[in-house]
Amino acid sequence: MSINLDILKELFPIRTLSEDELDAFVLERKAEVYGPGTILFKAGEPIESIHYLLGGTVLMDLGDGKTYEISANTAKARFPLCCGKKYSATAYAQTEIQILRVASKIMSRGVVRYESAQTLIDSNDERIPEAVRGGRLFQAFAQSYGEEELRIPSLPDVAFKLRQAIQHDVDIHEVVNIVQLDPAVAAKLVHVANSPLYLPVRPINNCHDAVLRLGLAATRNLVTSFCLRQVFRGQDPYINQALHRQWETSIKLSSLCYVLAAENEGVSEEEALLAGLVADIGVVPFLYFAEKFPREYWSPDEIESAMPHIRGPVGAFLLKKWDFPADLIEIPMLAEEWYHDSGNALALSDIVILSRLHSYIGTRRMAELPAINSIPACAKLKDSRLSPTHTLNVLHEAKERIDRTMKFFKT
Repeated sequence: MSINLDILKELFPIRTLSEDELDAFVLERKAEVYGPGTILFKAGEPIESIHYLLGGTVLMDLGDGKTYEISANTAKARFPLCCGKKYSATAYAQTEIQILRVASKIMSRGVVRYESAQTLIDSNDERIPEAVRGGRLFQAFAQSYGEEELRIPSLPDVAFKLRQAIQHDVDIHEVVNIVQLDPAVAAKLVHVANSPLYLPVRPINNCHDAVLRLGLAATRNLVTSFCLRQVFRGQDPYINQALHRQWETSIKLSSLCYVLAAENEGVSEEEALLAGLVADIGVVPFLYFAEKFPREYWSPDEIESAMPHIRGPVGAFLLKKWDFPADLIEIPMLAEEWYHDSGNALALSDIVILSRLHSYIGTRRMAELPAINSIPACAKLKDSRLSPTHTLNVLHEAKERIDRTMKFFKT
């Protein structure tokens, strides 16, 4: 099989290369053919090449009796069979297969880098569907964003004061005084400190002891997380409902992040919780903007279609305005960058990417997404065992803990 532009434009992330790069890529390139039973690569081996399946069927063996198949011309075949630092599965040819093999460095070409979070939303960007960028609401929002005229929500007062204070090495008494400015937040902090999530040996009944048990960093992240609910509110009934739905989605993602971080080393559970809550924070200024825009110029479908293209850059912009640290600022840009590779160690972005992909299991979107074991973040988990349906065991088995975490944000 000869490789042409039409084939490349179906493959992720190769399709994001420029037209000139794609033209150069296809010159004299052909698919490789392998017979049934051929082993393409083995689990644990270093990855030097990325394999795309163009013909036939491949069996992916995850070990412990867990396998799944990928067939050409399916949604899963548009993604690499495996990528990262090491192969997480052994790949066998079930039938005669045709493979496009490319250097692993191609992955870094198609992945969004944090620096691009500072770019504008361009209504002429051809990567955004024409139906979205041609809408009046999107065009007006892009212009307002570019001219820095957006209504940016303020970080709730208690969260802002606490984050500022902890940066200046304040003592625990001042932290407690700030938290107690909001009795509802203080009560939630005591509640969570007494919860099974922190395996308390004795009950506590005051904010001071809660902060002692949790520590300053965890207190800061938890208080910020509790306060974020205030920005997910609107006046228009539809906008308020859309903000509420987004908050519910964010709660689920943050709970997955919390549990996954708790099962692995290197990422704070409370920071992971907050990262999940801010992954989609960029939709808030957009919905605020729509609320003030003439109602006859937008429809609910137009808003739903635009949000995926807005939440990344606007989210990073908003978190920078709130003076969040860089590893949190980049989260909105990276939350769905499945092939982002943060390095050898498990990073905050890996936790969010894995949790986001896991959150789509059981939804219509899952058919269009890569297998969870095939992305770089998966290989960094302490226990990267996967079920035949691509569910991370650690999250599947921790449903009760996830539900318990979610309750703190619903009450």
